[in-house]
Amino acid sequence: LTEAGTQGKDAVALSQYIGTHTGGLGVSHFISQKANGAAVGDPDSVLGYLTLRAKCVPEKVDTMLDIAEEVLTTAKLDNRQRAIEILKETKAGLEAAIVGSGHRYAAGRLSSRFTLADHIGEKMGGLDYLATVKAMLEQAENDDTWPALQKRLEGIRSALLCTKGDKRMIINLTADQELLDSSRSQIDKFIDRMHGNTVGDASATKLHDWAEEAKMEPAEDEGFPVPTQVNYVGFGGQLFKSGEEMSGSAQVISKFLSTGFLWDQVRVIGGAYGGFCGIDPVSGLFRFLSYRDPNLQGTVDNYKAAADFLANIELTQEELEKAVIGTIGDIDSPTSPDQKGFTSLTRWLVGRKHSDLQRRRDQILGTTVEDFKEFGKRLQQLNSEAKAVVIGSGQAFEDDSKDIKFNLKNVL
Repeated sequence: LTEAGTQGKDAVALSQYIGTHTGGLGVSHFISQKANGAAVGDPDSVLGYLTLRAKCVPEKVDTMLDIAEEVLTTAKLDNRQRAIEILKETKAGLEAAIVGSGHRYAAGRLSSRFTLADHIGEKMGGLDYLATVKAMLEQAENDDTWPALQKRLEGIRSALLCTKGDKRMIINLTADQELLDSSRSQIDKFIDRMHGNTVGDASATKLHDWAEEAKMEPAEDEGFPVPTQVNYVGFGGQLFKSGEEMSGSAQVISKFLSTGFLWDQVRVIGGAYGGFCGIDPVSGLFRFLSYRDPNLQGTVDNYKAAADFLANIELTQEELEKAVIGTIGDIDSPTSPDQKGFTSLTRWLVGRKHSDLQRRRDQILGTTVEDFKEFGKRLQQLNSEAKAVVIGSGQAFEDDSKDIKFNLKNVL
């Protein structure tokens, strides 16, 4: 939408115009599981939005809105040459990222087997996405199949820009009160123009049953051999089930494991560049990950050993307070005005209330040693159900995975 040019500007002119009149304008997507208060959400409950984010000085509000409308409604999706270039750039970028930052892709692949939002996220930006990009590139380069791909892209845009009936366009504004008040008429005109656009068409695309597709893909131990001498080892599963309440203390314990036990065992002793873990309060998923790791089986063994470490832990008050302070620093770090605005929007979309966030802060501040031990017991149970996803060297799968039967798959 932002790199192919529009009906009135070619790609270079559009980029220069955006840079001249705004502080940046970009289009992406937002996919998330819906929140469920203090409890873990329904794994099949998902929402998705196309997002356009932009910022400008007060004198340029009209221009920024005009650019947003132009990009959304008149982007040249028939620009075949630019489509081929973008697909080639995306393919090369993904291939480099999988080899250089495989832990991110291992994390996404691991989560995709447990929640619908993560399943869709994997299709739109994970290992599966690379296969899709390759297929689209082949279509774009073929004279016979390019028209079908162009029609598909235009159909997606038409479906997204349909604002009739129960279809809604949501606008989130971040500014001081004076600017919010003075720009209201400009925003109202923009809304009217978008509602009256002739591109939107509710019948442009057919609905797809993503939930049924996700159920067809079972969780399994997966291995992806790539040309590298190191490994990215992911391991985890659903620690808290749908409907279960999860305390904010889980975040303290995850932070403690990452900066203590995993740092010592996976990085210092094991030789990896990084070892860490994390828990998602919305989905209840818990994941261990390593970065540029010379080991495979030994790292999984260390992940499993974390459960007994926590179940039998003894902490001083000073150690406990340090873990709590570190966690609070992570969740309440400073943010810029545009970050505050977008965070507010995403929390509103998924249904995370201020009271939920405050409850989690209170639980973090009230973390006890007993919380660590109870978490360890949960991890002990998870050990028998957790799955591994490893992106690494082919030799590692032959020599260092004796206890795990990986389903090996080629990705590059």
